[in-house]
Amino acid sequence: MSTLTQWEAFHSGSDTVDVGQDVLTSWRRSKWSGIDPHDVPIPRVAIPADSPFHRAATPVLLRMAESLADSNTSLALADRRGNVLWRWTSDRQLGRDLDDVDMVPGATFDEALVGTNGIGTALESGKLAVVIGSDHYVGSFHRWACAAAPVRHPLTGKVVGAVNVTCRASEANQFFRWAAQSMADDVSGALRTDAATRERRLYDAYLAARRHSSAPLLALDERTFIADEIASNLGLEHKTVWRTVRTLPSGYRIDLAPTLSANVIRVDAHDLSAGAVLAVVVESTPAPVPSPSPAPTAEHLMHRHLSPLEVAEYAVIKAAMTTADGNKTAAAAQLEISRGTLYQKLDKYRLLDH
Repeated sequence: MSTLTQWEAFHSGSDTVDVGQDVLTSWRRSKWSGIDPHDVPIPRVAIPADSPFHRAATPVLLRMAESLADSNTSLALADRRGNVLWRWTSDRQLGRDLDDVDMVPGATFDEALVGTNGIGTALESGKLAVVIGSDHYVGSFHRWACAAAPVRHPLTGKVVGAVNVTCRASEANQFFRWAAQSMADDVSGALRTDAATRERRLYDAYLAARRHSSAPLLALDERTFIADEIASNLGLEHKTVWRTVRTLPSGYRIDLAPTLSANVIRVDAHDLSAGAVLAVVVESTPAPVPSPSPAPTAEHLMHRHLSPLEVAEYAVIKAAMTTADGNKTAAAAQLEISRGTLYQKLDKYRLLDH
């Protein structure tokens, strides 16, 4: 049974077609995403003119292009979202044919948007994807063959993009499978070299700032965070700080926390991805002024010199005088003491005017 017959069987409702498991799984994902199996518009996005991934990968693809100059082949580089960043074709006619299906820089080949295809399926599966002719979910791509491999960053292990080889389906061979995986491996190696170079450059900038500043210092880019002992104890989170500083120029001052700010020093004014050094300013805050204690009353001062028994006696006599509304005879009767004894105690406890 031909692949086209299998493709037609799948779209007619049969899910028992005899195709490779990877392709069948991708078809199912595409169907669940609601992709039209006959034709689909290719989304377009604005792409950056430059990026570390683009810079590291392009020389690798150009070296491969030299060996493919006499073939009917196209090479492409895509970011981790399936957006085509760069494309090369071996001849003008192939380029025009690919333009007709929107395989151009800025086009998005996310599998969830355009169905089974080399770039999108490699990114979705995380491994080499070979999609030939009717392996494509969308019928308008059936005349093409693609082999794409995801590129993983050598330090983080995360997929950062994909490389893709395209030719006409009638010209597909085992070479383009090898070419895709070889380029992916070589781009990963280039990223390793680039990361080591960038980290050294960032660290050198940090050391240079250290020689001229006594402030707490930290240096960072998207993947690296360097901090001295003081800065490392300020509780600053790498990703949060990078989001704040990544596009700011040298000389800019940013707020990091209610009592923290920092002066920005770019590693390279023309390459913001190279990172920045931050000279941290810890702003002092005035110590809180304690609320003044209320002035001690005469009663409080007197109690400092009384025993617990005398304090109790004082309270009883004061209460009796209050109940008697100041009438000393009535208070003495209530306390069952003589009027003379009451006078003595009122004098002792300074209650004569109570």
